[in-house]
This record gives sequence, C-alpha cells and structure tokens, in this order.
Amino acid sequence: MTKSFKLAEELAKQLQSLGHIKHAWFTTFNLNMDFFERHVLSTLLQMDKPRSRIDFELMQQKLNGSIKEGRKGNANIITNMDVKVFADQRMYDASDLKRTAIKVYGVNPALLDGGRKKVLTNSTLFHPKVIFLQDEEGKAILGAGSANLTLSGWSTNQEVFTFQRIECQHQVEAIRAFFKPLFEANQVETKISFPRNLRSEITSSDWCFVHTFLKNSSDGKHKTLLSHLLGYSDEAARDLVVWSPYFPSDLAGFIQRLKSIALPHQLKLHLVPDLVENQRMRTQWSEDLLPLFSDESVRFYRSPIAKDERSELCHAKVWMTNDKLAIGSWNFTTPGSNLDVDSKGDGLVNIEAGIILANQQPLQTVLTQSLSITEDSFMQSKELSQHALEVAELMPVETRVVFDWQTLTYHIELLKIDDDLAWQSVELHLPDLDAPLHVVQAASETVYATIHKLPQEPQALLVNHAYELVLTNGLRYRGFIVEHNSMMRRVEEFESLDDIFNSLIEGRSLESNPNASLRSAILGNDHDWLDEQEAGSLSEPQPSPTLSYFRMFQAMDSFEQRIQTLKSDRMIEQHAFVVPGCLVEMGLKIRHELTENANVFNWYMKQEFNLLVDQVKKNANDTDLKARLSDLRFKSNDSVIRAKELQNSIGSGQYRSLIKGKCNYVSI
Repeated sequence: MTKSFKLAEELAKQLQSLGHIKHAWFTTFNLNMDFFERHVLSTLLQMDKPRSRIDFELMQQKLNGSIKEGRKGNANIITNMDVKVFADQRMYDASDLKRTAIKVYGVNPALLDGGRKKVLTNSTLFHPKVIFLQDEEGKAILGAGSANLTLSGWSTNQEVFTFQRIECQHQVEAIRAFFKPLFEANQVETKISFPRNLRSEITSSDWCFVHTFLKNSSDGKHKTLLSHLLGYSDEAARDLVVWSPYFPSDLAGFIQRLKSIALPHQLKLHLVPDLVENQRMRTQWSEDLLPLFSDESVRFYRSPIAKDERSELCHAKVWMTNDKLAIGSWNFTTPGSNLDVDSKGDGLVNIEAGIILANQQPLQTVLTQSLSITEDSFMQSKELSQHALEVAELMPVETRVVFDWQTLTYHIELLKIDDDLAWQSVELHLPDLDAPLHVVQAASETVYATIHKLPQEPQALLVNHAYELVLTNGLRYRGFIVEHNSMMRRVEEFESLDDIFNSLIEGRSLESNPNASLRSAILGNDHDWLDEQEAGSLSEPQPSPTLSYFRMFQAMDSFEQRIQTLKSDRMIEQHAFVVPGCLVEMGLKIRHELTENANVFNWYMKQEFNLLVDQVKKNANDTDLKARLSDLRFKSNDSVIRAKELQNSIGSGQYRSLIKGKCNYVSI
C-alpha cells in the first residue's frame, strides 16, 4: 500500500537496478499530464522536480539524447529514452498543460484487437496500470497494480503495486501480447528485444503477467485471472480473498457465477471492501445475498492495514488464494474480473492487467477483523448514482495526428466511427495553421488521410501539443499530437544577431551556450520564470558591439570552419536547424534586419548567408537534407535585392559585376 509518493520512491529504486533506460512505457485509465511530467517523468529521468519552463525543456533534452560522431563519420543518437503513455481517451483532458514532447496515445478500447475484438465494445474501459522499463542492455522490469497516473493514484489513495524483473520467456510473450494491439492501433513500430539467455522452462515460483489479451494456452504457460485463481486444485474448498473498492450492482448474481466457475470446488469468498465514510459499500442491497450470508460462503472483513487520515479511498485491487497473489487493476465486478472474456455472447469486459505471484502469506493473517454487514451497509440508488463513474462518450471520429519535426509535416488520419456523421461537419484545428482543416471526402468513405507540410518551423506547437476536433453541432474533442523527431525542436535562441556573431568570433560552442535562452514562443506564457529572470537581473544589460563588415565576414567564416569539422549529416542538420545560432535562426534575424533597413551592409550580409548555406550544403550527403538546406537560402529575385536605390548605393554596374565575380554572389 502506498503513502505519499511512495510509488515514486519505489520507481526510483527500480531504476537503480537497471542501466540507462531505453524504453519506458506506461498504461493508465486516468491521466493527469501535469502530475506525470512533474513527478513521474522527473523520477524516470532522475532529475529534480521541474519548477520552470526551462526545467521542462532540460527534461526534454535528456529524453532526446545526444549525438555522438564516430571516427568514420557516422553518427548515432545516444542515451535517448523512448517514453510512451497509453490512456483511455475518455479519461484524460488534453486541455491539461503538456510541456514536453513525450508520446501520449488516447486509446479507444473498441478499436483494439489482440484476439479479443468480439468482446471489446464502446462500454469497455481501458483500465490497466502497467509500467514497462528496459535498459539499453535488454534487462527489463515490469510493474503492475492499481495506481493510475494521477496525484491521487500516486499520493493520497491507498494503492497496491508490484515490480518484477523479467527473467523467462513466458513473461516476455505475455508482455508482447499486451503491447502489440496498442502499437498496432496507433501504428507504432517500436520493437523490443530481450537477452537470448532468458530461461524457457516454467517453474512454480515464476510470476505471471496476466491481462485481457492473454488467452488460456494448451501448454499451461498462459492463463486468465480466474483460470489462475479458480482452476484445478486438490482442495475440496477454495478460499478467495479480494480487496476491491467497487462491486457489481448485482453482487449476489456475480458471486453465484464465480461459484459455478469454481466447481467442483466449494468457493468461499472473503471480501475486503473500501467503505464510504467507513460505513457503506459501493453497491446496493439485494435479498439474494441472504443465503450467501447464511451459509457463510461470503464473509466481509476490514483491511488489516489502517487507512491514512489523508487518504479518502482504498483503491487497491488484490485477489488471493492460499497459493496465489494477484496484484493488478481487477475490480470485483463482471467487466473488471474479465469473467466474460471468453464469452461468445454479449459480455462486459474491460481491458485489465496485473501480476500473479506465488502467495507466501497465510490468508488468516489478513482476515483478522471481521466486518458485520447489514442492509444499511449498502448504498441507496441515489447515493449510488452520485458515486457512479462518469465516462464520456468515445470520439465519433478516431483522430490520429502525428507531427514530424524533421520534415515539419503533419500526418493526419481520421476514422469515422459514427456512420451517420457527415464529413462536412468535421473540422480539425492544429497548432500553427491559421485555418482549420476541412475534410473533403466521399460520404461512403470511413477513412480520411492527408499530410500537411508547414512552410516554416512551428512556434505554437512548442507550447500547445494538442489538436481540437470540432463538429458543427458544437461538440469539441481534444487529443494530444504525437511528435516524432523531437530532437529537431529548436527551443533556444540568441537575443540578437550580434550575440550569434560574438559567440562565433570568440570560438564559443553554440550548444549549451550561456548567452542563449529559451525562445520567446516558449517563455511567452511562463510568467513565473520571466519574473524570476527580471528579479535576478542586478544591472542594465550592456549593449553588444555594433555590427560591422569585418565582424560579419569573420563570423560567417567561423561558422563555415565549424561545419568543415563535422563528419556526419546528423551534426550538420543540428547546426543548420536546431542549435542556438543555427542557420535557421541566423536567417530569420538577417531577414528582420533587411525588413527594418534594406541597406548595403544588410545586402552583403544576405549574400554571405547564401554562400554559407551553399557551403553547408556541399558538406551534406543526404539528398533530403540538401533540399531542406536549399530552402534556407534567400531568393535572388527578392524585391529588396532588385530595388534600384539599393543597387545604386552599391555602386556602378561595372563595380557590381566585379563584386559578383570576386565574391561568387548569385545576384547583384
């Protein structure tokens, strides 16, 4: 059971037993992004809790990893971390402030397969709470339990969670079977590999990863929850202990179904409910319970673990027999227990998961405080409705939006779930697009796919990571955009062109440059950080040296010399598009100077910039990179260059021709 942030402490402990993390995948029912980024992600990255926008960007940089050049000119991204979060699309708010580019997928359970498509409906909840951690050497740990990725799940609720090291093949098979339908539904191609020396033999002490997508196998390696707990046993009677905060509306009927599954064994149930106001269970009374109470086939107990006064809910879900202990997301309900998972009829099934261990604890040690249950221990219908889970409708259009920071391209796919919905009633709002996208598609078509390339690097997407789907009837749906190649996000900049030239002339590294700061587009809504910056300033900023021909030529030459030392396209790409003072930033600042004053000096600076781009392009090998570099050049037919007043200021036609020849300028 957890107390305040004990689960974060346990996560940190698990990380210490692994090397550098390569994959970190999370599933949850509810999701609070601010909590996840502040507390879970910072723990995962082994960094202090972020306090300002720059702290979140430092976290993102650590997620991105770094580029290391090899001796032969090849380059690899090292120490980057693949973080993915899967949550029920109805149970997270994409209006939450999201400050990093981690991949968050909203799950529509009805669209998943995993061999269970027949029993997954619009009523199905995506309910598992799973953490998968794997380091660069392939060593891995799996965690599962009852805690959602929320403040209450990791702090105020009483929860149960367990982490286990992956050490045999049947555990790997179960993990692959769990994530495969999630990846397929979201077109994720991530593959994981494990050490070849993992044990293939099954032992009685092995833990098992059990989930809705896993079926009973003929060799006995894989079983459902109830097959594990109520399957073959030498005992005439089988005791089953269950902690659960939630119970079915027809508690007696559900218990009778469990008893029929346990036959020929006599099932004795011991329930440890979470009581509202320490008095009432979250279900209603039925006369059908009386026979179960009379023959003592069902008994109730208080939890042997005292509830913290700060805790409002014991959210733990634990199922125990004499020999097995199941820790997971399974509530004591029909959909939560996956009772109907193999049903051919209209069953109710949630997507659940957990870990089953060998039970080392006698049941009697947890059944110490009997609980007297009467009709007053149950809720009336009005109170029951007040405590009922509110689940929004699934989106009428399954929406997948991916943005590639390398190509500056949106990849959009819409799947119409509601056949009665007209495509003309749908519009999609995306960051950095002035107008919404309208779907032009035949009414009979159910899938709409398109790409949209931005003409320049985005700014709004740096801080707004969500799309908005708007219907003409006024309904609005938001979801998170999945961002690829986040290493290509340009997040830092220099205050002026002078500062770029100063760093180049003085030989300072552009990466991690102390004179660079977060881009204004990012800091624009971080008032606390801006106030800190102003409060920390003890003196007026000193004006930087005035731009001169000599300093401009020297800075351009310094940039070119740096490019000459780079051996890989990846590093060239970083200096062209990402690092502070890169070609993109330099070009934008030169364009601003030209807009303010189209003088001769700025004309020379524009020409020198074009030459610099050409030199960088010569050093690149990749064709696509060369094309992207070409787009950075100022065009020769620019109205500023063609202005007669500017040409006359440069000098006579003969003099301009001389300059063009000597300097290799394209236009004059």
